[in-house]
Formats: sequence, structure tokens, C-alpha cells
Amino acid sequence: MDSNLPSSESMSGSASASGSKAGAAGKRRRKNTTSMTAIACTNCQKAKTKCDGVQPVCGRCAGRHAHRECKYDLHIKTQKHDMIQKIHQLENDYSCVEQIIRALSSGEKGEDIIDRLRNGQSYQSIADSLDPSPPGSFASIAELSPSSQRNFSLAINDYDKDVKMERKMPAGPIHGGTWTTITPDETLIRHLFKLYFTWVHPVHMLFSRPHFMASFDNHDEVYCTSALVNAICAMACHLFVNNPDEDFPYALDPTDLMEKFLLEARTLAQELPAEKLAVVQTYAVMFLVDLSSGKGANSASYIRLAADAIDQRIESGYSSQAAEMTKWGIYSLSVDWAQFTFLVPTLFQIPASLELPNYSFNQDTSAWQMYRHLSDSSNPEQPSHIIHSCTAHAKLLRIIHDTLAFFYHGHDATVSAKDVMMQYVRYIEWKDDLPDEVALRDDDTRALPHILAIHVQYQTALIQLFRPLLNYPDLPREAYNHVRSLIVGFAWKGLAILKSYRVLYTCRYEQPLQVYCLLHICDALIRFDQSPIAELTDVVRTGLSILKEASDGHGAYSVCGPLQAALRKATVECNIPLPDEIDELVRYDPIQKNPDAIINATTRLSYTQPIFQAVRSMSTTFGEEFAHEWRKFAEGDMSSQDRADSEDTRDSHDPDVMKIDAILSV
Repeated sequence: MDSNLPSSESMSGSASASGSKAGAAGKRRRKNTTSMTAIACTNCQKAKTKCDGVQPVCGRCAGRHAHRECKYDLHIKTQKHDMIQKIHQLENDYSCVEQIIRALSSGEKGEDIIDRLRNGQSYQSIADSLDPSPPGSFASIAELSPSSQRNFSLAINDYDKDVKMERKMPAGPIHGGTWTTITPDETLIRHLFKLYFTWVHPVHMLFSRPHFMASFDNHDEVYCTSALVNAICAMACHLFVNNPDEDFPYALDPTDLMEKFLLEARTLAQELPAEKLAVVQTYAVMFLVDLSSGKGANSASYIRLAADAIDQRIESGYSSQAAEMTKWGIYSLSVDWAQFTFLVPTLFQIPASLELPNYSFNQDTSAWQMYRHLSDSSNPEQPSHIIHSCTAHAKLLRIIHDTLAFFYHGHDATVSAKDVMMQYVRYIEWKDDLPDEVALRDDDTRALPHILAIHVQYQTALIQLFRPLLNYPDLPREAYNHVRSLIVGFAWKGLAILKSYRVLYTCRYEQPLQVYCLLHICDALIRFDQSPIAELTDVVRTGLSILKEASDGHGAYSVCGPLQAALRKATVECNIPLPDEIDELVRYDPIQKNPDAIINATTRLSYTQPIFQAVRSMSTTFGEEFAHEWRKFAEGDMSSQDRADSEDTRDSHDPDVMKIDAILSV
């Protein structure tokens, strides 16, 4: 009893009055209890209040004049717990029956058992009378049938894993029940999520979207953390264009939002253990955020952190599918960036299978929707083919990885002409083997953005494969002209795909590494194409205008500024006239203000390939070997289209390019 409460002896006044006051006080102190349910309706769960579980409408919702029936969703952990209890009970009953049958077969207490059964006694009570030890205990599992042993053990192990995971990663977000302190507007957060999952996730699949969204909605931190939420929102701010008539009526500055989300993500990630899967994913997304902001040199540390963590010490207990998807995604992102820094990717373990684990192409049923504003939620959906495209992307990156390894491994005179041609064959076979869902046809005007991005990267990789050959001192002139025409043909095809992307989706919504592809494509044309000068000026105009479009508006890719300045500089060096509207296309030169801007964007003094290093890696007999290896290749078994691509001297008037341009102009 509380010593601070007055005793009955110390109360003054009449007995009836004191009794009345005491009764009143007691009523005030005693809180009325109501019947609570273990399963709250969805509205009460969101409000984090108690629920009486009354159906069709609970007491709280009825008091708020709700006109809809309450929805009761059984939590997945509750469902699993109930399932375990039922399995345990069934196994217990089964063991009791087996014990009774053995007793009847041996004649032991046969009459007594029959009498008990006739009297309706339970199997448990009869078994207890035969053997006082609990027949359904774990000690008796070995006596069950093999299938029962296996099913029961698996169920118990699954349940035990969930319990251990809950202990390691307790449910519930930080920051007082909210995932982020930057904004309380959940509509804004989900809008940013959808921008990310529309334009970034299909190209850089760094985590499992279903696992992440389930944790986010259930307020658990297994596959979602506040750091990861903030990082995703920061990346989406680069794609966010607020239209007050379609989106949010109040003032929003996406650049300011991005910086705040990123700061909170960085702060929170440092407070979490590095072996947590969502922390690794946070580092990878933060890499994309900084890269898009023109801080590629700084962002490289994040991808290294993610690669080191995913290879060494990710804690157990996660879905193997979700963990392997993150490992594959970070490997892919590492190679994506290495393609433009020309550094061999961090040597952590390459995923054993190029196909996403535990996925089949028959399960590639997710939908893609053209989404830029809140009003786009009603746009029609179409199959995303995301499993097909990510698998094709992984296979392409393996070839790119190997190309980087033999050109930039640091060893002199080791790359032969046969090595280069074998890589070319691998690229051609990759394209020939593409499934219909990912293949790109010349008349395809409805290709999805992530599929277009893969084909742009493919053309860029081919340019980078052959570009060092043009600086090899002993390459025969005929071979030089042939390689030059190949590079020009790849570049025109890549530019045509980028134009298609611009027509279909605008360049305001493209993944950040695509602008680096654009730079290498334009560079190849202005350096090696022999088209009329006016056409090359138009190439520069196209490149600068795409970069301008990608960087227009608040929250846009600020990396485009330094890349614009770099392309302008290369154009002048190649004696190509700049477009008349150059001042409108390039409104300012960030390199003049900050000489380190190009280093921050590319980690180097230039975006171009380190040709000297690549040439130094080529064998001393490369030139004389190349003509022979090319002849063998041309006489080999390949498709007619690939033969035409390899033998034709292509320029800006190439029939295929003209056909694509004609389609795009419709």
C-alpha cells in the first residue's frame, strides 16, 4: 500500500462523510478497465492506441464516427506463432496416440485404457496415466516419423530465427516513432519512395523492395532503418520537381530537402553496426546521392564501405534472397562506377550466380508505371521485366569488369589482340542472347527506361574496348580506319538510344551514371567522326542540351555542370564550332569557380580514358596480330547483323542510324 495515502484513522468528519469521500477518491484513483484485444485494427495500429477488437467497428473508431468497417490484419509473427503452437499440439496428440497404441499392443492396462476412451477422456490424460513424462516434449521428437521430425524441426528453427532476429533488431523505428525527422508528411515520403523505385531501383537494385516496404509499413527495423529511409529520400530529391497544381501546394526546395535527408542518413548510419544489412544498403544509396551532386571522388568511400561490409561480416538471420540481392547490387554498382574511373573494382567475392538468387523468370511479374507527380498514380502499368533486365545487366558488367582488369591491371605488355577480340565476341554474344523482354529493336518506341539504360551502357563499353587501339603506335593504317569506323558506329547508336530516352521520358528522369555514358559517346564522335562540321556541332548541341535538361530545376543532378564544362572544353580542343546558343545551354562554368569540380565529378583531371595506361598494357606485337585476329573473327560464326556491324565503315549517314532517327522524329 502507498504510504503517502491517508489512513482511515487520520480522516476527520463523520463516518458516512469520510466513507463517501474515500469512495469517491477511490473511484478517481481506479481506472476503468476495458477489454483489449491482442489484434488491433489497422487504424488503431497506425495511431498506436489500444483497441477493443469489436467488430465490425471497434470502440475507438466508432467514437470517431468512422463509416467503414475496421480491418484486422494478423501480424505475420503472430500468424507464425499460432502456426507453431498448432504444430506443437498436433505433434503432442500424435505422440499420445502412439503411446496409447503401444500400450494396447503390449496388453498393458488394456482394459483400463478402453474404459477411459469410452468415458471420453482426452488422449493427453490417458497418456499421462501411462507415463508421467510429457510425451510432446522435445525429447520425444526423435520417436516421430521422419517427415514429422523434419517439418517440426524446420518450423521450430524458423521460429527460433525470428525470435533471435527480434532480439538483435528490436521492432520499431527510432526518433520517437517516425522514420525521419525531416518531414512529418508521409505523403511526401511515399512520393519520394515512388520516384526512387521508378527511376533508380530498376537500374541499381541494391535491396529487396518487398522486404524494405514490409519493414517500413510494419515499423520494424529488420530490412528498414531511419538511415536508409533518409538516404532513399535524399536520392529521390534529385528527381523531385514540385508542381503545386499536381503535387504539394506548399513551398518545397528539393535541394534543401536533399541536403537535410543526407545529413540525417549519414549521422544515423554512423550510429548503427556496420554488419547490419540496411546499413550497407544505406552506404550504397549515399554513394548515388553524392555522385549525383558532383561529388564522385567523395562518394567512392561509400561504395568501398559497402563492398567491404557485404563481403566480410553481414550478420545472419536475413532472407538469403534479400542478402544476396544486396551483395549482387553493390558489386554491380562498383563495376558501374569503375567503368568511368577506369579502376579495377574492389575485389570482393563476385556473386556465384549471375541470376538473382531464389528468383525465376516466371516470377518477373512486377509492374512499372510512368511516375513523376502525385497525379501519375493513375497512369497505366506495364510489366517491368526487372528480373530479366537486372540479370542481363549483371552479365554485361562481368564482361566490363574483365575488360577493365586486363587494360588497367598495372602490368605492361600483357594484352594481346586475341584478348581484345575475345572480349568483343563476349559482348556480341551477350547481345545475341538477350531475351525478348530486354532486347532493343530499331522500331521499339516504348522500351522501358532501365532497358534503354543497359543498351546505352553496352554501346559505351564497346567504345571503351576499342578506343585504346587508336593510340597504339604500330596499328596498321587499314586496321586503324576500321577500328575508328567501329567506334563511330557504336557512338551513333548510343546517341540514338539517348535521344529515344529523351523523347519517351525526358532526361530529367535518368539514372546518374547515364550522363557519363553520354559524355563518352559525344567525345568519340567529335574526335573520330568525319561527318560535316555542322553535324558534329549538332552532336555537341545534343549532348549539352541533354545535360542541361538533366540538371534543370531544384534537386537536379548538379554533376551535369562540370560534365557540361568538360564537353565544351573537348569541343574547342577538337576545333569543332560551339553551338550558337552556347550561353543558353551552358549558363555557368563551375570549373572556373572551382578548378577541382571535374576531379570531384570524375576522380580524375579528365573524364576520358587513361589511354597511355591502356596502351602500355598492350603486347609489343599487338599491331601485327590484330589484322590476323580480326580476319579470324570475321570468318567465324556470328549473326548477319553483327557481321554487318563489324565490317561496315559507319558514319553519321549509316542506314540503321537514319532509320532510328526517322522513328524518333515521328
